[in-house]
Amino acid sequence: MRIECNVDGKALSLTVNSIKPLSLILMESCDVPSLKTHCGGKHCGKCLVIFNDQVVLSCLIPAFRAKDAIITTFDGFVRSRDYRDIEKAYASTGFTPCQNCFGAQTLLIESILRRYENNDFAIDTEEILQESTLIKCHCVDSTGFLETVNAALVNRRKRHVRRT
Repeated sequence: MRIECNVDGKALSLTVNSIKPLSLILMESCDVPSLKTHCGGKHCGKCLVIFNDQVVLSCLIPAFRAKDAIITTFDGFVRSRDYRDIEKAYASTGFTPCQNCFGAQTLLIESILRRYENNDFAIDTEEILQESTLIKCHCVDSTGFLETVNAALVNRRKRHVRRT
């Protein structure tokens, strides 16, 4: 099957098996360094990507769903201005995920920021804690994660205020 999609700002045309998981496509056909291993759909959370503005486990997305999709991996996101808001939040809170899930946690934080950045209300703590369970890693710390989300949201909102 042939799919057209956009990965990290690059338009791609790929020939793949229609049920092959997106994580394998990104690893094999797109050579995405942040996706090092394939869990086989065991929901470890380390393969998170932003897929059409939603954070998803790429191991659970079959190739046919990637047709015309816009996909952002950690490798693409780290080159964006938005990454700096999260990078500053990690530094200010002292919370840094391990190297195994750093990319996944960063993309999860970004997906949360996108929902809340243009609103004046506070984040829904319970909802955020529930989302953090997407990543199964020994380093996941709900307190540190929440502090980082809040700090990144403050950074993002400040940056948006300066632009207007």
